[in-house]
Amino acid sequence: MRAASSALSLVWSLLALGCAGGKAAVVGSSSNERARETAPDQPISDAAAPDAALGAEQDRATAELAPPAVDPAVSNALLAKSGDGNNAAPLGLRFEVVELGSELPWGFTVVNRGTEAAVVDFDPRLLTLEIAPPEVIAAPNPKRSYKPKPKKAKPVLCRLPSDVAPAEVDPALAVKLEPGSGLVESFDPRLYCVGKAPWPLVQGAVVTPRLGWPEAMKVSWHGGKREEKPGVQKDPFIAEPIEASGSLPGNGLTEVNERRVKQLVGSPLSLGADFSNVPPPPHAANGRDAPALELTIAGGDATNEGAAVATTTITNRGGKKQDLYFRRELVSYEVSGPDGVFECDPEPDMRSPVDRSAILTLRPGAKFSAVTRLIEMCPGHAFARPGLYLVHARFDSADSGADLGYQAFMGRLLSLKPALVRIREGELPFTPLSNAVRVQVGQ
Repeated sequence: MRAASSALSLVWSLLALGCAGGKAAVVGSSSNERARETAPDQPISDAAAPDAALGAEQDRATAELAPPAVDPAVSNALLAKSGDGNNAAPLGLRFEVVELGSELPWGFTVVNRGTEAAVVDFDPRLLTLEIAPPEVIAAPNPKRSYKPKPKKAKPVLCRLPSDVAPAEVDPALAVKLEPGSGLVESFDPRLYCVGKAPWPLVQGAVVTPRLGWPEAMKVSWHGGKREEKPGVQKDPFIAEPIEASGSLPGNGLTEVNERRVKQLVGSPLSLGADFSNVPPPPHAANGRDAPALELTIAGGDATNEGAAVATTTITNRGGKKQDLYFRRELVSYEVSGPDGVFECDPEPDMRSPVDRSAILTLRPGAKFSAVTRLIEMCPGHAFARPGLYLVHARFDSADSGADLGYQAFMGRLLSLKPALVRIREGELPFTPLSNAVRVQVGQ
């Protein structure tokens, strides 16, 4: 699992090297900075300033916990993409997303390419991915002469649960963007798709990203056909002109109110071969009759860290039966979360003798699963911050049970794909306040 973490760092390093000859678009690094840069007469920006009672020590601790800033190569790519659109953008704001593969964080940006300042609620919790699955062609029917037409499945909406996504503007994330300025942040699309079956982020799918709240629609009928048009929009808004004074209702500025924006829509993304999701070959299959144990891990959606569980499964992919000595303490975990990577190693008591009841016999194709509460195996408060956690599993067995007449598997098994564990609420805020970076057109 350490190798997986190193590989992730290497990819980001290569991205940076690939654009080393260009100018870095990053001109700022924290949401605290961006809050202080907003207009002093705007109540939204005043609320974004850090509470003095927290003290410098807590500010430093927050900075240490925050994920690294968005890679300059990604910032440059997003900034360039925001200038490609030809369609009219509300208030001149361009919202765009770039995908970096199935195993890496993506990036999103809002850039003000208009002529007036605007206030934007730059909140990743308001992201929605509308995913159109690839077309499926049915098998031809030999009794029919015509070819079957591709079937279009309904789009899948990947977004955070209603008890996680905010129902109103978060003052700490409402930012004033002057013309030519923008913000960039990274996010993991898998966080928004947890629990979707079948998994929607696959090769051939088309992803339309959105930021904000759905528009209120007015339904009408014309000639027997149902039509929908945007109706009267009410708070909250994802963006508004600076004259709107921070989403305060009843200010009498009718024209300004009509220019408020409920949702920003980005350019569609087509997912390529990196999302093919081809199942990996079984571990160490040295022959047709060779035992080949495969370790997989599954997660899920949890209300809080106390409810977070991981299900480890060992499957015999070989052609003959295999004995297995299994205890939960023999499984350790490497977790990549919002605040970085950490390990969960329960360190089994090696003085305990092999328990006959813990030795299993897996016939070809058979599997064994065990559910574990992660809070029992991991450091305290390891899952205290809501967000997405990628959990890898490692199974180590150093006892064959020979004293009891068995020849159990000895060695190490690793999960090739991580489990997705989403934590909805916790002691810490959803995301640290220093994820986003500022970008500037022309720099």
